[in-house]
Amino acid sequence: MKRFLLICTIILISGQFVRAQFGQNKVMYDRFDFDIYKTPHFEIYNYLEGDTAIYNLGQLSERWYLRHKAIYGDTLDKSPIILYNNTTDFKQTTVISGLIGVGTGGVTEGLRSRVVIPVMASNKETDHVLGHEMVHVFQYNTVRNNDSLSFQSLNNTPLWFIEGTAEFLSIGPKDNRTAMWMRDAVIHNDVPTLKDMTRNMYKYFPYRYGHAFMSYISGVWGDDIIQPYFFSTLKYGMEFSTKMFFHIDTDSLSTLWQNAVKSQYSGFFSDTIAPVGELMYNDKNAGEINLSPVLSPDGKNVIFLSNKDVINIDILLAETQTKKIITKLTSTVKKTHIDDFNYIEDAGSWSPDGKKYVFATFVEGTNELLIVNIDNKRINTEKEIRIKGIDYISNPEWSPDGKSILFNGLVNGKSDLYLYNLENDKTKRLTNDYYSDLQPSWSSDGTEIAFISDRGNDTDLKKQVYGTYHLCIYKMNSGQVIVYDFLPGADIYSPQYSPSDSSLYFLSNADGFRNLYRYHLHTGEIFKLTKFATGITGITDLAPAYSVSRESGQVVYTLYSDDKYLIYKANPSDFLNIPVNPNRTNFDAEYLPPGKNRIANIVENNLNVHPSQPKDSFETNAYNSKFELEYIGSSGVGVGYSSYGTIASGGVSALFSDMMKYHQIYAMLQINGEVYDFGGQLAYLNMKNRLFWGASFYHYPYRYMYWETSKTIDENYWAQVYKLVRVFEENLSVFSQYPISTKLRLEGGINWSHYSFRIDSVNYYYQGYYPFASNKTNVDAPDGYNISSAYVAFVGDDSNFGLTSPMDGYRFRFQIGQMMDALTLTNLSLDFRKYYYLKPFGFAFKAMHYGRYGQTGNSNLLYPIFLGNDYLVRGYNFDAFYKSYESEIDDILDINTLTGSKIAVMNAEIRYPFTGPKRFALIKSGIFFTDIVLFLDGGVSWDKDRLPWLESSDVRYFWNPNPNYHTPVYSAGASLRINLFGYMVLEPYIAKPFQLENVPFTTGFIISGGGF
Repeated sequence: MKRFLLICTIILISGQFVRAQFGQNKVMYDRFDFDIYKTPHFEIYNYLEGDTAIYNLGQLSERWYLRHKAIYGDTLDKSPIILYNNTTDFKQTTVISGLIGVGTGGVTEGLRSRVVIPVMASNKETDHVLGHEMVHVFQYNTVRNNDSLSFQSLNNTPLWFIEGTAEFLSIGPKDNRTAMWMRDAVIHNDVPTLKDMTRNMYKYFPYRYGHAFMSYISGVWGDDIIQPYFFSTLKYGMEFSTKMFFHIDTDSLSTLWQNAVKSQYSGFFSDTIAPVGELMYNDKNAGEINLSPVLSPDGKNVIFLSNKDVINIDILLAETQTKKIITKLTSTVKKTHIDDFNYIEDAGSWSPDGKKYVFATFVEGTNELLIVNIDNKRINTEKEIRIKGIDYISNPEWSPDGKSILFNGLVNGKSDLYLYNLENDKTKRLTNDYYSDLQPSWSSDGTEIAFISDRGNDTDLKKQVYGTYHLCIYKMNSGQVIVYDFLPGADIYSPQYSPSDSSLYFLSNADGFRNLYRYHLHTGEIFKLTKFATGITGITDLAPAYSVSRESGQVVYTLYSDDKYLIYKANPSDFLNIPVNPNRTNFDAEYLPPGKNRIANIVENNLNVHPSQPKDSFETNAYNSKFELEYIGSSGVGVGYSSYGTIASGGVSALFSDMMKYHQIYAMLQINGEVYDFGGQLAYLNMKNRLFWGASFYHYPYRYMYWETSKTIDENYWAQVYKLVRVFEENLSVFSQYPISTKLRLEGGINWSHYSFRIDSVNYYYQGYYPFASNKTNVDAPDGYNISSAYVAFVGDDSNFGLTSPMDGYRFRFQIGQMMDALTLTNLSLDFRKYYYLKPFGFAFKAMHYGRYGQTGNSNLLYPIFLGNDYLVRGYNFDAFYKSYESEIDDILDINTLTGSKIAVMNAEIRYPFTGPKRFALIKSGIFFTDIVLFLDGGVSWDKDRLPWLESSDVRYFWNPNPNYHTPVYSAGASLRINLFGYMVLEPYIAKPFQLENVPFTTGFIISGGGF
C-alpha cells in the first residue's frame, strides 16, 4: 500500500520533467540608503546628497499636486515618490518587478500608487516626467477611492486615453513633438479614428495621439470635462460615456477629431520644402528607425542607430558614398557584462583620425565609455572607461587633439560638463551648478565648447522655474560661460561648429517646426537652412539628430516622415539661407487641436503659474522598512452539503512589503472540501541585496479516489466501496538567485518535504440501481516519509523576443539537483538554445538532456519521462499511438520505447512572422500576432546510467525501431504559433512521426509562454 501511495504522490506533486526557466535579470548592483523627504502631500524616498536637489523636487511635487487637483479634485493621501539619482540606478529598482528599458522615463505602479522615477538629464525633463507620472497617481486614486470601481475598470479605458491625459496635463495644448506627429499624419492621410488608436497602439503611439485627442476634447468642451469623462469611461466604457457627455457615438467623435486635426495643420504646408540632399538610409536599405547619425571626420563613413533587423536597435557602421552597411558595432563588441546602451538620447564620437569611436554603455549599474577600434573596418574593443563618482554619462565628444573626451555627466541632481583625460585617466569638472548643461561640442581648435543649457533669463533656480534651452559657449582658457539669448521662447538643440569655426549649426523650434539653423559667431546673424513640414529630430527632443563632418562640412540629418526616421546627407550649399530675426519667433504650428481658441483653459493657465510651499513644511525622516499591505485577493467562499458531509471552498491571499519591496511576505489560505482539505502557504522574499533569497513553508492537501470493490448485502441491497486518499505535503524550502549580469545568473535551493496520509473507506449503498445511503470510515494509512532535495543552476538569456518566440540571441540552463531520503538520485538538466534572425526568417535550434542518475534513478516509484510529450518531440503523443493501434498493420514502435529515466532532444525550427507589425510580418496586424513554424524534432530515451553512444548502453541508432533497444524518433511538421495578447502562446500543429509508419500525420495543441 505504501508503495502505491508513494507512486501516486510522485505523480501528483511533480511534472514529467523539469522544464527550463529562463528570462533576463534585474540586477541590484548597488545599495541605496533612502531617506524620506516629507512634503504636505508626498513622501519622497531619495538618497540625494545635500538639501537643494531634494528641496527642488519637493516644490515641484507640490506644484504638480495643485495643478492636477484642479482637474481631479483632492484624491491623495501621503503618496509615495521613489526617486533615483539617475537612469542607471533607476534600472535597478525593486519596486517594479519587470526590466526597465532604456526609453522608460518613469513608472507609476497601481497597488500603492508609487511614483518611481529617476532624476533626468535636465531639469525640464525631470519636471515633465514627475508631472506625467503624478497624473497616473490621481487616476489610480480615482479607482481606489470609489466603491463602484476596481482596477479591472482600467480595462475599459484605452491606453491612449490614460497616457494622453498624462501628457496633456503635464505639457498642455502646445507641444512641438506631438504637433509634428499630427502634421505628418495629415500629410500622409493617416489621421486615425479612436478605434484605430485603440486597436493599433503599435502604429499610433498612445502618448502622442492621446495627447492630441485630449487637447481637442478639452479645448472644445473645456478642461473640466476630463475627470468626469474618465470616471464614466472607467465605469461604463468609452462608447456609453461618449454618448453621455458629447451626445454622439465614438465614430462621430472620431470624425470630428480627424477633421479638427486636418483643419489645424493643413494651412502650414504651403511654405515648406522637400527634404534637402540625398536620401541615405530608410526602410529599404536600413530600418524604419534610423537615428543619431555621426559622420567621420573625413565624411567617408557614418555611424548611426537603426532597427534594420526589426527586433533590435543596433549601432551600424556604413559608407556614405556607396550607402553600404559594413557591420554592427553592437554585435561585434557585445559582451555578457554590457547590459545596454542609450539609443534614445545619446550618440557617440569619432576620434580625430577617424580610427576609433566612443559611446556610452550601461555596465554593472553605471555608465561606462566604450572605445572601439574601427581601423580597416575591423571592429574590436580597445578600452572600457569607468569614471568613479559619475554614474550617468551621455554624448561623449572626442577632443580635436585626441587626448581627452568631453561628456555630460549627472551627479546628485546636477547635470554638468566633464572632461576625461585619456593619458592620465583624470576627470575635470568644467561646470558645477544646478543649471542643466547638455550636448557639448568642440570647436575645431579645441578652445571652445558649444553646449545648450537652461541658463537663460527665463530660468529661476530659486523658484524651480526652468526655461528653454539656450546656446552657450564655454571658454577653455578661462572657464567663462557665454549665454546667447536670441529666439525668445524657443529651444536650441545640438549646437555644432562649422569646419572653419565661424558658424554654429543648431536645431530649433523657433518657427513652430523643428528646423536646422546657422548662427554666424562674428556678425550675430541667424539663417534658417530648412523649412520641413515635420522636423529634424530623434525619438525625443534631446536626441541627437544631425552631424557635421569636421573636414568636408557635409551634413547628415534625421528627418521624421511617414512615421519613419530617415537619414539624409547634404552639402552646405544644398541648404536654404533665409535670414531670421533673432528677436522673433512663431509657435502657431505647435498648437494642438482645436488651436488657440479654447474654452475653460485651466491646464495651460496653471502650467504658467509656479506656486511654492513654505520651506518649514518639508522635513526629512529616516527610512523605515515596515511592512504594509500591498494586495489582498479572494477567490470567494462557498459552503454546501454532499454525501461526504458539509464542505467548504474558497481562498484568500495577501502580499505585504516595505515601500521598496526589499522585503516581501506572501500568505495564502485555501480550502476545497472538508476541514482536512485546508491548505496554506507563507513565503518571504529578501531583495535588499544583489543576492536575492527567500524561504517558503506550505501545507497542501492532495486527494484522489479510486474504486476498490463491490459487495452484496442481501438480495435487494448492495454497496460500492471506494477509497478516498488524502496526501498531505508539508514543505520547507530556501532558495536564492545571484545575477551576474542582466544575462547571466546563478540559482540554488534546498527543499524538505514530509508526506503523510489519511485514507477513508467510503461506502455507497444501493437498492437496485438507486442509491439511498452512504457512510465513511477512517482506516489505517501507511506511515509518512520524507523527500529532500537541493539544486544549483547556471542560467543565461540574451535572447530577443519576436511575435511569439525568441528570434535572436541565446538561452541556456545547466542544472544539477540531488534528491535524498525516500528517493536517492541525481537530476541533471542541460539545455542550450540558439537563435538567428535573417530577415524575414528566424532560425531556432535547441539541444537538451534531462536525466535521473544514481541509486533510484530508474526506480518504478518515479513516473517515467515520456519523449512523446508535445513540449519535447511533437507527433508522438498518446493520440498518435492510438491511431497506430487502430491501424490494420501493427507499428514496430512501442510506446514504452519512448519512456525512460533519461532523454536527449534536438529541435530545429524556421519561424516566419505571419501576422503582426508591417515590417516584421507578411500580413499587417496591430493586435493579432502569429508565426508560421516549420519544425524538425528528434530525441531518444534510455534507462541505463551509460552514455547513450557507448556499446554498453541500451540505445541503438537505427532508423527503424527495434523492440530490444531504445531507438531515436524523429518528426517534422508545421504549426501556427498564436500570441494571445501577451497572456499565453497557443500552438496547434500537424506533424509526421517518421517512426510511426502507419500514421500519416498527427495533430496536437501546445499552450506555453512562447516557443522554445
